[in-house]
Amino acid sequence: MKELEDQSWFPDTLRNFQTEFIGFVVSRFNIYGPFIKIFQEKKAGLMYDLCSGCGQPALSIYRQSKNFKHLSLSDKFPYAFGSEYPDVEYIKESKDVLNMDFEAGKTYTMFNAFHHFSEDEQRTICFKIREANASAYFVEILFPSFLHLLKTLIATTVGVLILSPFIKPFSWKRILFTYIIPVNILTISIDGIISVLKSKTVKQYQKTLKLSGLNVFEIKHFLAPLLVIQIDESN
Repeated sequence: MKELEDQSWFPDTLRNFQTEFIGFVVSRFNIYGPFIKIFQEKKAGLMYDLCSGCGQPALSIYRQSKNFKHLSLSDKFPYAFGSEYPDVEYIKESKDVLNMDFEAGKTYTMFNAFHHFSEDEQRTICFKIREANASAYFVEILFPSFLHLLKTLIATTVGVLILSPFIKPFSWKRILFTYIIPVNILTISIDGIISVLKSKTVKQYQKTLKLSGLNVFEIKHFLAPLLVIQIDESN
């Protein structure tokens, strides 16, 4: 069961609309705010974001944490608009996290994308990062519960209808495919439902990701609790 945005045949335009919507929501409502306090404890260095989408979640966290020198954004389907900041690079080449070589000294991040992978793929990603003597923070905003499913359905329908005109960069195509031909609402809703169904609890991740130096924990928050998978450099 894969999200539409993970399919190679899925139109780039709709994929961009989807990642831009998610990026706008999490940044505007500071969904990752509670995580930033933990992230600030990490020593300054290089931040390398995986499965970045439009890049907005990672960019917002990078700016707020203020403890990294450079941010690299990457995705299997690179975002066409790139970056306008000298200390932020959006890698133009396709970067499939399953085929990447990780490097020591870098901090790898992934925001609300870890659930896209199968359990075997998740274990492989964590193992390769650990073997490379790198560190990582994978943060999820979805949990397998009816409440999260309900909130996701509201956000991907009513939320898309209300917020679409304010998302940047502004696009008349977004307006067309949201209000006239509402395929944008349909595709975002489908992927939202699939994502909730594929999400896991802390205990489920602890059971499937058995690796030394790996820690899974939840950050409680009234608006949206966060699940964090942390990998430390090996000693």
